[in-house]
Amino acid sequence: MPQNDGHTLVARTTLSASELTAIQQLAELCKRYENLRMRWSWDELRQQVNAANNDFLYYADDKLVGYVHLYDDFSGEYELAGMVHPDYRRRGIFQALLRKAREEHADAKRFILVCEEGSGSGQAMLAQLGATLSFAEHEMQLEHFRESSTFDDRLTFKPAEFDDLDVIATILSRSFGQDETIFRKRLEQRFKNPHQRYYIATFGEESVGCEEPVGCLRLDDADGEFGIYSVGVVPDYRGRGYGRQMMEEIIRTVRASSQKTIMLDVDTTNTPAISLYTSCGFRTRATHGYYEISAQKG
Repeated sequence: MPQNDGHTLVARTTLSASELTAIQQLAELCKRYENLRMRWSWDELRQQVNAANNDFLYYADDKLVGYVHLYDDFSGEYELAGMVHPDYRRRGIFQALLRKAREEHADAKRFILVCEEGSGSGQAMLAQLGATLSFAEHEMQLEHFRESSTFDDRLTFKPAEFDDLDVIATILSRSFGQDETIFRKRLEQRFKNPHQRYYIATFGEESVGCEEPVGCLRLDDADGEFGIYSVGVVPDYRGRGYGRQMMEEIIRTVRASSQKTIMLDVDTTNTPAISLYTSCGFRTRATHGYYEISAQKG
C-alpha cells in the first residue's frame, strides 16, 4: 500500500528472512531507547504461516520504521503488539498500521494492544487511542528454585501427545472457564510448533488402574529461554498442592538438561498464583498491560 513521500506500508501472511532481521533490529533499537524488555517470540514469527495478513510493516527512507503484529486467539479477538522507530514517532505511523490491521480484520470483535508498563511512548499512544485497560500480567523469572517437602505420589506428570489434545482442551476449559472449542483450535496450532510442548498431570491409584486428568501446562523453548504457560488445575482438584507439584516437576525437567532462564506470565490480580510462583523462587521482571481498543476504523 503506497504512501506519500516514498513511504510504504505492506501486509504479510509470512515474513521473509530479511524482513524478520529488520524487525529484530527495530526492536533492539526501541528496547534500548526506553530501556524496555520488548518481548517478541522470534521463533514463532519465523515459523508462522497465517491464512490472513497478521504482520504489517511501514517503511520510510529505505528502512523499516514501524511494525505491528496480530495474534489470533480464535475467538474473534486479536492481541496486537507494535513499535515505531524513535526518530519517526508522532508522524501517524502507528495509526496508519492500526488502520490497515482494522481493514484486514474487519470482522474482529476487538483488539487488545499489549504495552509494557514502562513505555512512556506506548502509554501516550494508548491515551490518544482512548484505550481501556482489560487486564495486566507480571512477567516473572525464576531466580532461586525452592522445592517443597510435600509430594503426592498419586499424581503422575508426563509429556502429552497429540492424542491428548481433547483432554488438554477440557482441562483448560474447566480451569479457565472458557469455550473448549477455542482451546482446541489453539492447541492444534501449538502442537505443530517443535519449540512448544504440553505436559499433563493425572491423579489415580495404581491398584485401581484409572487415572483422572487434573492439570496441564505448556513449556516453550524459544528465544534463548524457557517459558511456562497455560498452567491449569481443574476446580475439583485445587487446594491440594498439585499446581505446586506440577511447577516443581517442570522446573526439575528443565534443570536436568539446561541452565537457561525460566520465566512465566501471571495475571496481576491472581494472588494465589503469584504466591505460588513467588514461593517457588520467581520474581517479577516486567509488567505488561493489555488494553482494549476498538476493532472499528476511527
